[in-house]
This record gives sequence, C-alpha cells and structure tokens, in this order.
Amino acid sequence: MMSTGHALATISCGRCQSKKIRCNRVTPRCDRCEATGAECTYLPRKPRTKKQGTKSLEKGVLLEVLERLKRLEEHCGLDTFAGNQDNEVDSMSISSVESENTRNTTLPETPTTIVPPGIRDIISRIKDEGSRSMLLSSVFCHLQQIESCFLENEQCLCAITSAISEIQFMQDTQLTEPPEELSIPKDLAQQLIDYYYSFCHFEGFKIPLEKSFLSSIPDLLEIPHVQLDCTSQIIYYTILLQGIVTKPEALPRRGTLIHILYQKCVSLSEDWLKNVKDTPADFFAALTLARKPDTFQYHTNELTNSQMSLSLECCDIDLSWKALAQACRISKALGFFSVDETPSEGDNQLSTEPESLPYQAEVERNRKRFEFWHILRTDCLFRMCFGKPTLIPAGSWKVNFPDPTINGVDHESSRFIQIHFIASMRLALIVMKYLDWVDRGKDPDPVSHDATIDGFIDEVQLILSDWDAEGLLQMATNHVDIWFCVDVLFSTYKMLIVLYQSKKCNQSHILPSQAVEISRKSVKIFQSLLASSAHAYWGVSLILFHQFIPFFILCLDIIGNPDHANLEEDLVSIGWMSDYAEMVIKERVGLKPVMIIIKSMATACQQTKMDRLGRAVDAGA
Repeated sequence: MMSTGHALATISCGRCQSKKIRCNRVTPRCDRCEATGAECTYLPRKPRTKKQGTKSLEKGVLLEVLERLKRLEEHCGLDTFAGNQDNEVDSMSISSVESENTRNTTLPETPTTIVPPGIRDIISRIKDEGSRSMLLSSVFCHLQQIESCFLENEQCLCAITSAISEIQFMQDTQLTEPPEELSIPKDLAQQLIDYYYSFCHFEGFKIPLEKSFLSSIPDLLEIPHVQLDCTSQIIYYTILLQGIVTKPEALPRRGTLIHILYQKCVSLSEDWLKNVKDTPADFFAALTLARKPDTFQYHTNELTNSQMSLSLECCDIDLSWKALAQACRISKALGFFSVDETPSEGDNQLSTEPESLPYQAEVERNRKRFEFWHILRTDCLFRMCFGKPTLIPAGSWKVNFPDPTINGVDHESSRFIQIHFIASMRLALIVMKYLDWVDRGKDPDPVSHDATIDGFIDEVQLILSDWDAEGLLQMATNHVDIWFCVDVLFSTYKMLIVLYQSKKCNQSHILPSQAVEISRKSVKIFQSLLASSAHAYWGVSLILFHQFIPFFILCLDIIGNPDHANLEEDLVSIGWMSDYAEMVIKERVGLKPVMIIIKSMATACQQTKMDRLGRAVDAGA
C-alpha cells in the first residue's frame, strides 16, 4: 500500500535503518511502516564524526564514496539506499536514477535480415549460430542493393562458398579455451574518461552522469557490498570504448580492450532491457548501444564518438536493434517526439515557435530537436543498411529542425559539427524518400523509373557540391573533424552507388561505370585515411557500414568485367583492405569470419588477374 504523504525525508526512517532495508522516505509514514502498522520516526541526520580506528577500511571507503555520490545526487538524479527491497542484508545498491515508471517493455520482434536467397543458402552451412547471424546481418545484408549482378557471377559465388567452408573448418577445429578474467586497468580507465570529457563543449549534448561519478566506478566495482545499476555500468563501459577508438595515440592490445568492453556490456544488456526506465541516463545507454558510426558522434561528446556504437563494432546487430527500439520509446516518453506540438493544433500540422521563450528553455528544446533528428536518421540507416522496418512511422512526431548551434552562438570549434549535421540530415531525408518509393513499389516503366532515380542522384550530388566535402576534408586539422568530412563523403558515395546500381536501363552483366568509379574513389580514400597511424584503429564498423558496398562493387567489376580499367591500382586497394581487416581483427577471434570473407574476395580478384594473364599468354603463343 502506498503512503499518502508527499514530502520526502532526507534520510530513511529509524525502523528501516535498524533493519537495513530500503525506505522510500515518504512522510509522515513510509510504505513499509504503513504496511505493517509500525511507528515511523525520522531522526535528524547526525553530523559526520571522525572515523574511529576500529572501523574497517572497507566501511571507510564506502562512507567516502557515499559522500561523493550525495554531492552528485542533485545533478544526475542519483539515489542511494541501504539494503535490497526484500532481503535484509548488509549491502548497498547504487542507481543512476530511481523512477516509478520501471517496466518490462515488450520489444518489437527482430525482423529477419534481408539478404539474397542464394547467399542465405550458402551461409546456412555454418553451424555456429553466432557467426551465421553476424555474416547475414553485418556483411551480406549490403548485397540486397547489388544482388542481381552478384548472384549472376559464378566466381563471386565460388569465393563466398570457399570462405564459408574455411569458416566452418576453423570453428570445427579451434580449441575451446576457458574464458579469461578480463578487466580494464584503473589508470587507463581514468585516461579514457579524461580524454572523453576533454571534448565536451558543444551545447547539443549533455552527458547524464558526472565525470567524478564515472571516475569512481572502478573503485565501486571492487567493493563486494556495492551493487551498481546496469545503466551506469553500460554508460561507463561505452565511454571507455569511445576513448579507445577515437584516441589518436596507439594503445597496446586495442582489439582485446574493445572485446573486453563488448563482453561487459553484453553481460549487462539482458538485465538492462528488463529494467530500463524512461530516464535520460537510460536514453543515453540505449543510444550508446544502438548508434551507427556516422550518427554516434554527437551522443558521446559531440565530437569524440564519431566512429561507432559498441554493438556495431562487434557485429551485434540484434542488440543494436533492441537498443534503438528502447531509445525511440524512451525519447518519446521524454517528449522528444512532440517538442513543437501544441494542444490546439490539428494532428497533421507542425507548431510554430512561441513568440517569446526563456533562453535556457529554448536551448533545451533545441537539444531535444537535435537528439530527435539523429534518432530519426539512425532509424533510416537501419532501414537502408540492415533491412529493418521503421520504428518512427510518418505522422508520429512533431519536431522542427533545430538551430545547428543549439544556443544561437556560432563558434568556429563547432563548425564541422554544424556542417555535418545539416549535410547528413539532408542525405537522410533523401534516403527516406528513396526507401518510401521502394516500399510503394518501383515504377515498372524503365524510363519513368530511371527518371525518378536521376532525381534522387541529382539531390545527392547537390550535397557534395553545396558543402564541397572533398575540399573540407583537405581543410580539416584534427582527426575528429576529418571524421565528419569522411562520413559525409562515404555516406553520399554509398548512396550514389546504390542509386546508379538501381537504374533499370543500366541492367546488364556489366556494372554501371559511375558506380564503379565512385566505389574506386571511396575505397582509395578509405585506404589513404586508415594508412595514417592516427586513424589506423577507427574500427571494424567503418568497413562494415561504409565500405562493404564499394568493396563488393569493385571486386565484382574486377572479376566480371574483362575491360575493367585501372586493374593494378584497384588490386592494390582491395589487397590493402584485406590486410587491414586482418590486422584489426587479429586480437578479436569472434570477428574472424568477417576477415575471411574480405580475404576470399581479394583472393578471387587476384586469381582473375592471373587467369587473364594466362589467357593472354596462350593467345600470344
């Protein structure tokens, strides 16, 4: 039975304190005393006295931590309490946020990834369910855009079949070793947190936890009587991940560290999904698990997290999909879907801005708009890249486009952020229009069909010309701004490849020359960037999300087009990408199937060259 009181006492009642059980601190009587009919008395907080020498060191540490957490309570909603709800044990639980809206949310059913049937049949030979799911959802889902040409090429299918056989053999023969006890050194964790927060100066993003609290987590995790909630731990581990991936200086065993952080979050994700709340902290946790490489940067300190989400970097699309569903649900509950809605409006109208609004309130609304548009773009990217249905249907939101500066103050340090935001959102709207057009059923008339495609191509080309992304790339002076430019380039290149490949009048065994040329340019830029030591560890996700379509297109043209131009140059790029994949996956055995696929395609390209040379020699003889 709930107490009818409203005011919250600052401390637990005397009875709950003596029993070391959780007290909801409602006056005049807490829930537990109300339920049992017991007297409920709140005593004044005792001043902190000097610790006696007889007290244990552990208790002293706990008191120090509690004092630190108390100072953070007002900022990030921390609520500490003694004991578990039902077990009267001497323990303490720490939660990032306490809320009565905790619920076991029913998640949308994860749809089957769309891949060509022939590829699905080949991959079905892999016995390991995890590897099979990884390849279907993270690698071959991209072939839905180019499947007609790919499936008509026997050499490509032979290369894939050979790779699948190698993967199966590897899994059948590898020895199973006992799991290693993995952890991140405290000093390294602090370095990564410091690096992460060093970029926190953009108004478009607020980190839901204090830096001091995150810095205390390594100590908290070592105290047996402290139970840290899943949300805070996920945020902590993903922030460490962003520091690892974006930090320019090389870290020893970087791949192993990423694997450690991934395993930590996977172990927490099930409980988190069961107990997720409608809070900013849980919203942040959902975003860190769901974000894609080119939409993640704003949510992990507007600059540094430009590469990846944890689940994508570890090829766990199902976890990423579930996290995105939670991000959409939480953001809607927090009002992100209705920032510009007014009660007097009709359902199909967007609101107009109020004539006057306090500055801070408008900044907060701009933050929400900023967040929503990135969620909308992420939803669009899941549709495009992984064949998922939309989580944000048309008509379910009323949100104006934000001021890219968020606070109305234009600053040089955020110039690339603003450019990237506007350009990437323009591209997202084009992608949405294209996907909606595809869902309605493409025009059966080839001429009309290609006219529509040409319109989409013109719009994408305008983004490149309006923002001169290639020129901006030459002007960028740090690796984060370089990422913003690269993302615009790679995203537009990939969309142009898909559009040129979709033109019916170009359907033949020979790929459209424009698609091949753009693929060549994309792979070469990728090679030039990743060859730099500063960018060498931008992550597996950069290949999976941005480069698989250009990679497949370039390989397919080398193998299937006897008149392929720039053969030697392209073979160098393809071979380099294969070697790069082998390098970054070396410390991460679970991702080896991805590397085997890339290497198999590169080998097929080299074999094509040898076959042509052999035929040329035979013809000359």
